[in-house]
Amino acid sequence: MINDKSFLCLMLARGGSKGLPGKNLRQLHGRPLLDYTIDAVHKSKAFGRFILSTDNEEIADRARHLGVDIPFMRPAELSGDDSSAIDAIVHALQWVEAHDKKYDYVQYIFPTAPLRDANDILAGIQVLLDEEADMVISVCEDDHPKQWSNSLPPDGSLKGFIKKEFRKRNRQTLPKTYRINGAIYVAKWDVFYNKLDWFEQNTKAYVMPRERSVDIDTLLDFQMAEILLSDEVYYAA
Repeated sequence: MINDKSFLCLMLARGGSKGLPGKNLRQLHGRPLLDYTIDAVHKSKAFGRFILSTDNEEIADRARHLGVDIPFMRPAELSGDDSSAIDAIVHALQWVEAHDKKYDYVQYIFPTAPLRDANDILAGIQVLLDEEADMVISVCEDDHPKQWSNSLPPDGSLKGFIKKEFRKRNRQTLPKTYRINGAIYVAKWDVFYNKLDWFEQNTKAYVMPRERSVDIDTLLDFQMAEILLSDEVYYAA
C-alpha cells in the first residue's frame, strides 16, 4: 500500500525561464501551467506533505490558493538561469528536516509536465515499492530512433552521421530507445540526499505514453500541450 509510507512531495517552480519567460503561470487551455501539476498531486492522495520551492511571489500566491504549502522562499542564489535544481532540492530537504522531519520517500515534481496525471504519480511510486528500487524516473519512447541522430561537425558534413549497420534498416526494425520525460522523479530520501545522483543507484524506469510526456521548455512544447489538452483523444486515454 502506498499510503502506509512517509512521502513528501517537493514541487520546484522558479520565476525565471529563458526558453519561455513566465511559463509556470502562462495560461494553458484556460488555466496557469502550474495548476495541472498541483491538481495531479492532490488527486493522487499519496503524500503526507506537499510543499513548493519558488523564488517568485506570484507563483507562491497561486500555489497557496490551490492548497500547497510554501514554508520558505527559495534564495535568489538558487534561482538563476545557471542554478542547479539539485542545489534547490538540497536546500528544501535541509529546511524540511530541520523544521518538520525526515520523510522515508520524496517525490520531486515540476510544473513543466502538465499532462502527467495522478495515476502516473501513483504508478511511479508503485514501481519504487514493488521493485524495491532506490529511485524511479519516468521515461517515454523516443519520437524518432536515436540510431538516426548524431552531432554535426562545424562544416555540417553528414559523413558517418548514421552508423553503417543502421543505414538500410527500417524504423520498425531498430531497437526502441527512450528519453527522460520530466514527469516523475521519486526516491528514497536517504539514498538521494546522500548521493545526489539519479543514475548511479538502483534506479528503475516508469514508462509513460508519449501523449502524456510533453516537457515544456519552449513555445512549441507549450503549443503541443495545448493541442493535446484540446484533443478528445487525450481525455479518452
